Formats: sequence, structure tokens, C-alpha cells
Amino acid sequence: MHYRHVLRQLGRLMLVLGVGMAAIAALEWVLWVVLADRGLDEELGLKAMGLASVVGMILGGLLWLAGRGERVELMNRREAMLLVAMSWLVGATVAALPYWFWALAGGANPVALSVDNPADLPPGIPGSTAESMGVPGAADHPFQGFFACYFEAMSGLTTTGATVLSDIPALPNSLLLWRAMTHWLGGLGIVVLFVAVLPTIGVGGKRLFNVEAPGPQQQGVRPRIAETARVLWFIYTGITAAALVCYKLAGMSWFDSVCHAFSVVSTGGLSPKDASLGHYDSVAADAVSMVFMLLAGVNFGLMFALTRGRWRAVVKDEELRVYLTLKVIVIAFVAFNLYGHEITTTAGRVLQADAFQALRFGAFQTISLHTGTGFVTADYDLWPYFSRALLVGLMFIGGCAGSTAGGVKVIRFWIALKVIYASLERAFRPQVIRPLRVGQAVVDDQQQLNATVYLVFFFAVAMVGSLGLAFFETTAGHDIGFLTAATASLSTLGNIGPGFNRIGATQNYGWFSDPSLALMSVLMMLGRLEVYAIAVLLLPRFWRGD
Repeated sequence: MHYRHVLRQLGRLMLVLGVGMAAIAALEWVLWVVLADRGLDEELGLKAMGLASVVGMILGGLLWLAGRGERVELMNRREAMLLVAMSWLVGATVAALPYWFWALAGGANPVALSVDNPADLPPGIPGSTAESMGVPGAADHPFQGFFACYFEAMSGLTTTGATVLSDIPALPNSLLLWRAMTHWLGGLGIVVLFVAVLPTIGVGGKRLFNVEAPGPQQQGVRPRIAETARVLWFIYTGITAAALVCYKLAGMSWFDSVCHAFSVVSTGGLSPKDASLGHYDSVAADAVSMVFMLLAGVNFGLMFALTRGRWRAVVKDEELRVYLTLKVIVIAFVAFNLYGHEITTTAGRVLQADAFQALRFGAFQTISLHTGTGFVTADYDLWPYFSRALLVGLMFIGGCAGSTAGGVKVIRFWIALKVIYASLERAFRPQVIRPLRVGQAVVDDQQQLNATVYLVFFFAVAMVGSLGLAFFETTAGHDIGFLTAATASLSTLGNIGPGFNRIGATQNYGWFSDPSLALMSVLMMLGRLEVYAIAVLLLPRFWRGD
């Protein structure tokens, strides 16, 4: 194992994150100095981003220096898997620093810090009581604890979209923009960006891409992985720019358009508004979101094929057809089930669902949860049981392989169904030998086994995660409930974000204890790297090189 080479490449990645934070700090400085936006919180946001960028670049520089002198032409699979895992673990730590520094500097209670006597403040404003100034018993801001900051950062980088915040607009714009940018960077994966921007890894880059890229296979990519990664990022950037313009045309501000464009293309779902997309109550914004969520859940390899004029490969792709068919069927059932019921939006409006409203909210929430984006416009916890059950099923399935979506991926689900059907057929026709096909491709026995094992592995990890959450929260004195524990585990492992009950559409994760936040951070990383890349690190043989 060439550990120094892994450290060197990890250092380069930390430098990329540090430069990203420095760019946001520079933008914040322009707004603060040139435009005289001199609010205390904006100043603290500037300082937090600047300090975090310095720490990130220093850490990156130290790791880079520690790895000097060891030249490796080919990165083997074990080294690639170790680098991928460490990239997410260390990357989330660096990405969490702006939130933590802001809270430590007093940004979690800016109003109280700007007055001499907090008791003179009007009721309801943060800082209006002695408790908010640090007296025991105060309700602390989540970012005052590093585990909450790490959870938020991991949620962004893994495009999960879960949040610990209950008052999102209270954050300075610099932190909100960084929060959205972590989504964007994590969309196709920090490591793929790393391969595209820093091609010095050379041949080993292909191993990195195979480990990090979501799904069991990548379609339509070239053997020259650095070139492929560049093309994928050009596609990704182009879709982001299109989403940004469409959100602006739908009536959002430029800032909100940027944040939501970063979130929707990465299927992340973190919004600068507490009510998410429901804040805008805009049919146009909902429509834009649905189009781009749907697009982001498609295999990016197919988009690559489109750039080469291979339309037939897209039209004949069986996974894409299953993906779209699932959406149409579930949307129809949910809309029919919602018709005539009350729909409560995340902004607090109560609507009587006519045909249009049932289709609008049903389609939006179906697409959002199926792709793992996690945007919300309505409190689906109040919907009929049948609709909620369908949404949970789609949360588990997720989007296409090779996309930024979460879940186990449509292709695995489809292969598993075909394996079950073939097994049933062999029970009464054992003499029939028929190859299992997905489209025109034959799925060999190893691929069938991999898909089936992954589904079992996913369920097992989700179950262990829910038991762990129940244990930690019971120990902390919280009555978590089965539905909350189960969907919290599924939502974080599946990189979805919102769940049901106490983590539903209008709730957040801020009430969880530190051990639970740490566990869910691990689940998010496991889900983003599809379990294996992290689980193998627990095997002694991995480190011995057997």
C-alpha cells in the first residue's frame, strides 16, 4: 500500500476545497465592502469562510508535502478505495469548518451580541433572554456542536439534503452559498472532479472513477477516464447553468436561483428557505424543479452518449424506460389518492386538492423523493397511508445508475426482479435455460449475484442503522419511534434527506444526539459510496494486502 501517494492526492483534494471556500470568502468580501452590506452576521460569515479556507489549504499543503517523493504510475484498487473513503471523511471535516467557526464566533446569536442588554429586545427575537446569552438551559444553535456541523457538511457532499437547521435564512449568505456548493461539488463526486481537474493521477484515475461513480456500471464512457470526467463535468455545468436561468425566469432572486440550481442538479435538496420550494408557492418554480430533478436522476453516461450522437442507445435503454414508467405509475396513483383531500403546504397553506393540485403536489413529491433530491412543497406526512407507502418504496429504489440520485438504483431493483422471476420459472420448468437480459445486454451470474447481494446488504445496513438510532436516542431520553428511526436510517443511507414523522417534510435532524448524528453521517457516506468502498476498510485482509 503506497500510503504517501494516497496522502499526496488527498492533500490536493483538500486544496480544491480550500480554494472553493476562498472564492466564496472573496465574493462575500466584495458584497460586504463594496456594497456596504455590513451586518454583523455577514461579517462573521466572511471571517468564518476565510479562516476555514486557510485551514483547508494548510491541511492540504501538509498532506501534499507528506506524500512527496513517492511516485506511483498505477494506483491499485486498494489504494483507490482508501483514497475515496478518506476523501469523504476528511473532506466533510474541512467542509464543516465554516459552520463551526461561524458559531464559535457568535454567529449563532448575532442579535444578542450586538446589544448591551438582551432583556430590552422584543420577545421572540434570538438573544432576548438571558438563556440565549449562555446561561445554562439555553437552546443552543445546532452549529455550536461540531457533530451537527459535520452532519450538515456530509449531507451536502453526499447530496443527501438532510439538515439540522430550523431557521435556515438566519445563516449569512456566504454559509448558505457554501452549503449549496457542497451539493454541487458532491454531485458527480469530489473524486471525479479531482480526476478531471488534476489528471496527474494518470492511469490510476480509472480506478478512482470505478470506485466512486454511483451504480453498478457506467455506460457510454471512454477508456481515457480523465477525458471522460471532463466531458461529464461540462455536461453537469451546462445543466446547472440552464437550471439557474430557468429558476430566475420563474421569479427567484439570483442568489436563490444559484442555490437551488446547485441543489437540483446534484439531487441534493438543501434550500436556503425553511419551507424549501414550498416557500415560493410557484407553479413555475415547481415545474422547473421537476424537469431538472427528473433529468438529474438519469444515467449521465446516456447524456455522454447523446453528445456523441448516439440517440438510439438512449431510446433503447431499459433502465431509463423502467425509471420513467415507475414515475408515471406512482404519480398517477398518488394524484388519484390525493384528490379531494386537504394538502398542507410547507409554507402553512391548506388547500383542497382538485385534480390540478393533486397532480401538481403529487408529481413534485414523487419525483423529488424518487430521485433522492428531497425538495418539499407539501407536508406529505399528512397524506393518506397508500401515498406514503408508495413514496417510501420509491425512496428505496432511487434513480438510475450513473446519476447523482440516491437509493439502490433502478438497475439493481430491475435485475433483482428478473432474478426472482427466473427462479420462479425454473421451479416448474427446470429444463429451460434462458439468459437474463437487460435490454440487449446479458447479465451474467456474477452481476446477478452482485445486484442481489447489494440489496440484501443495503437492507441489513439500514436495519442496523435504525437499531443504532433507536438505542442512541433512547439512551439520550428521546422517544424516537419506529417510523422515525427506520426512515432516518433509510433516508441517510439512501442519500434522500427528509423522511417521515419527526424528520418529515416540515421537520429537521437538529434534535438528534451527537452519537446519532455521527452514525447518520457514516450512513450517508456508506450510501454515497454504495457501502462496499467503506465496508472493506473494516476487513483486516484489506490492510494486510492478502
